[in-house]
Amino acid sequence: MRLFTRRRAAALATAAALAAVGTLAVAPGAVADDAGPWPGTEGRILTDGPVLVDPATGTKTQVPHQSGDYAAWAPDGSRLITAWSQISSIRPNGASQITLPWAQGVRSSASYEDLAFWWGGRYVVFSTGGQLAYGPSDGSWAPRPLLSAALEPSTVCDNDPTVSPQGLLAFTRRKNYGCYDNDGVHVYDPAKKTVKRVLTNAEQPAYSPDGTKLAFVRKDADGKQQVFTANADGTAVQQRTSGPDYHVNPSWSPTGKRIVFDAHTTGWSNDVHTTAYVDLATGELTTVPGTPQGANPSWQPLRKNGTGRVWGSDSYATNVASSRWTWNTVGGPNVPGLMNAKAAVLINRDNSVYSLTAPALAGKKGGPVLMTQRTGLSSAVKSELKRVLKRGAYVYLVGGKSVLSDSVASQVRALGFTPKRLAGTDRWATSVAVAKSVTSTPKYVFLATGTDYHSALPAAAAAGADGTSSAGSVVLTNGKKLTSSVKAYLNSLNPKKTMIITVDASAKYALTHTSFSRWPSTYSYYPITSSTNEGTSVAIAKFWWGVPSQVALAGSGSWRDGLSAGAAMNVFAPVLWTSGSSLSAPVKSYLTKESASVQFAAGFGGTGSLAAGTLNTAGASISAGAGQYEYRPYYNGVTPTSARMSTFALRTNGGNAATVARSGPVGADPHLDSLRTVHGQ
Repeated sequence: MRLFTRRRAAALATAAALAAVGTLAVAPGAVADDAGPWPGTEGRILTDGPVLVDPATGTKTQVPHQSGDYAAWAPDGSRLITAWSQISSIRPNGASQITLPWAQGVRSSASYEDLAFWWGGRYVVFSTGGQLAYGPSDGSWAPRPLLSAALEPSTVCDNDPTVSPQGLLAFTRRKNYGCYDNDGVHVYDPAKKTVKRVLTNAEQPAYSPDGTKLAFVRKDADGKQQVFTANADGTAVQQRTSGPDYHVNPSWSPTGKRIVFDAHTTGWSNDVHTTAYVDLATGELTTVPGTPQGANPSWQPLRKNGTGRVWGSDSYATNVASSRWTWNTVGGPNVPGLMNAKAAVLINRDNSVYSLTAPALAGKKGGPVLMTQRTGLSSAVKSELKRVLKRGAYVYLVGGKSVLSDSVASQVRALGFTPKRLAGTDRWATSVAVAKSVTSTPKYVFLATGTDYHSALPAAAAAGADGTSSAGSVVLTNGKKLTSSVKAYLNSLNPKKTMIITVDASAKYALTHTSFSRWPSTYSYYPITSSTNEGTSVAIAKFWWGVPSQVALAGSGSWRDGLSAGAAMNVFAPVLWTSGSSLSAPVKSYLTKESASVQFAAGFGGTGSLAAGTLNTAGASISAGAGQYEYRPYYNGVTPTSARMSTFALRTNGGNAATVARSGPVGADPHLDSLRTVHGQ
């Protein structure tokens, strides 16, 4: 046996998608823009050091366990980044430090400068050696160049990146010998793959919170650097500061009413820095009291993230609620943030073992997973099928007649839909039938034990994350053994073309202790393991999802709530098990680490399976503090009228429903290391 360890395997290639199309995939509950639709309030001012400054009193606090320059805030104020040797991300209280890997493929990585969060905190963009680079804010793969050689030739130097809520990126461009000549402020549009100059004789741009304006630095008639503003297209230029001092490194307050900047007397970088801000309405300049502050000031944006509970009167009603929360009503208005179902999946509500692969199937087919009795459709399921599906749509029955009777199929047909049964001789053969229905040429297959739902359901949610665009599924082991049907299915695949991902120690043992006649003597697979159920779900999330914008939570004691979570969120977010009474430690740690990007946590099930305190801890973990999130109840999956507008914003990228799409993996990222075990037989 030969072992090769790399870092991770399945890439969430949203980075590749971002570079290709310039859009960010989000889903119910997610927010994916940098300023956010929420009203922002002003927290503390961050300067290099990094140091936190109270703008009213001038009181300074060194961020514990962190050093560095070019400090910048995450869009919700939950984390900050600095650069010392490498780029690091940390909570303001010094907790949960992340160090990003060294950038790859750049002209020079001697230093990292001019940091900014991008795309709702999911990415970090910066300058290194005069070249713009970007990478995920959680360090899940190494940063890489942002612009192509055609858009960023070696004869120019780009720095000072700033991002708009719409995903545009403005930066200073210099050119000619030594890159000393100022070529103005340029804007990169990732959707159009264009770079356009919008301002001449300008540098150090900063987008306003709503993206409509730019602050920038330009020399005045006396040769002193001053702060100016303009519309985002470069029109309507106004000078905002004046006087004998140099005013540089502008940054908008979260309200958009003030611009904070670095004031100093000589214009040299080693001059004493003083933090000040200008009121845009009155023009009044205010110096932050106290001793001189550091460079690169920015105001903490205290913007509220979201938590929600999707539930009904019992687990069966929660299942229907999860469908109502996710899918539009046929013939009704399209609700922003919801999707149109193409099919549905039926499972036996009293048989967990035949339900474990259903979220993967639903992700591929594009519809809800609904639970019903073995002998027939419940009235609630009948109503939900009629609500979400057009007549003639496929309804997939998972399991044989002993699992879902012929009466179920007959009732589906009587409603005007087309039943399609996926079944084998047992639960393991049925998982193969489901996998084959998903695709005949899988890019990846998760292998999880069929004797414990805790591994298989989060894996099925991950497998369904490609949605209808690609292909992957889950097949089940009989504990530490492969049944003949699963062995034959795996034997039919080529492990050089299909990623084999084992979830839990039993599945790993079953795979590595089986001989496959058609496989090469040496092959690669990707094991995911943890000592706890909650840890396993987190390990799957880390493995499969890069910088998610939202997560689903379910009490580890309820497979039905976990299935509902996976059915509702599998195209968009990981499913995490947690203790029902409190947020489990691995989940809390994961959410804290991913707080720059995660902006919504949805819990599935009533308070009996997921306590209110669990959601409260989750909200505090993804936000700047305990008061920086809003709770939304979705009883029976319906948004209360009083919360409809704010929920619309949470679910639709700040109101832009056109950007609502999946955020699942679309293929391996070449810059993401893998955890790979090569096994020879």
